[in-house]
Amino acid sequence: MLDLNNRDWAPFKISDLFQPARGTEKNMTSLQVGDVPLISARNCDNGVKAFVSIPNERLHRGHAITLNNDGDGGAGLAYYQPMEFALDTHVTDLRPRDSSGNLSRYAMQFVAASISKQRTLFGHGRSISLKRLNLLRVMLPIDESSNPDWQFMEDYIREREAIQIEHCCEFLMKRTSDIESERVIDFELNSSSLFRRNWEAYPINQIFDIHSGKRLESRNRKPGRRPFIGALDNSNGIAGFVADRNSSLDSNVLGVNYNGNGVCLGFYHPYECIFSDDVKRFHLKNNEGNEFIYLFLKVAIQQQKSKYGYLYKFNATRMARQSIMLPSTNSGEPDFVFMEAVGWAITLRLLKRQMDYINNSYS
Repeated sequence: MLDLNNRDWAPFKISDLFQPARGTEKNMTSLQVGDVPLISARNCDNGVKAFVSIPNERLHRGHAITLNNDGDGGAGLAYYQPMEFALDTHVTDLRPRDSSGNLSRYAMQFVAASISKQRTLFGHGRSISLKRLNLLRVMLPIDESSNPDWQFMEDYIREREAIQIEHCCEFLMKRTSDIESERVIDFELNSSSLFRRNWEAYPINQIFDIHSGKRLESRNRKPGRRPFIGALDNSNGIAGFVADRNSSLDSNVLGVNYNGNGVCLGFYHPYECIFSDDVKRFHLKNNEGNEFIYLFLKVAIQQQKSKYGYLYKFNATRMARQSIMLPSTNSGEPDFVFMEAVGWAITLRLLKRQMDYINNSYS
């Protein structure tokens, strides 16, 4: 296995290796939905904020690195973009000056990771201006001529990618096998199977017991292995891993954000974790609940997201009176068996799609 510690390294000015160009998309609300990834200063999802439709003259060609200029949590992060994209004004397009083709996608991914190592230098109050970018250096392995060793970088990322693909395939195959053995009822997922059901509106407080999280300021957190759940819209709500333990300790629970960027979003947590005070813990009243039921319910709750935001929080009072649409039995009760079957079928379908993608892309 290739070892980074056995290589000689040297600093290189980013502007000597790449031609920078700032993004131009600034009126986000005017953009129409499409199939072009819009790259923003995000700290997840490879920087993709949305998929939009824009004129060809405003497209950025693929095979580039995007660098977040600012943003809370995203400043200084760099991502490799393999395909055409749109770019907002908080991000810089870094295009290789070397036109010989020496920089493969693997080498570009290596450089992006190396640039991201310096993210701690930047933040909301210290953005990456063009002046700072022209001075910014990145550490890279070098060859015998003291030039960037693009071939080593490619070989290193190829090796790591192969390992990750193997681990991912092993996980997906085991997970698929486990879920197939958990079939609830004979059920075929299609639009008619959902539309022909009877649906009723149920107040959230009729379905769930709702419990609060507990404030745990970052300066008081102790590093550990227990997930700490915050009001995020990504990473299953996991804001970090701590050794702390408090009254919000829970498992087999749906965490629902009442505040923050992910207001009204919910994530299922089968594992033991603790919750911030921006997240409510939802437990079913009359059902033990499991992964598939809670995944169904999180989507039902999420349909109400457009009502809430920074100035109109999804607080305990509003949660209690908010109703959600659920399939019902002939007796008028929530049909948890059907919800479980739908959650099971969707989860299995997604796992198989992921497996097909890996087989088609990396075989």
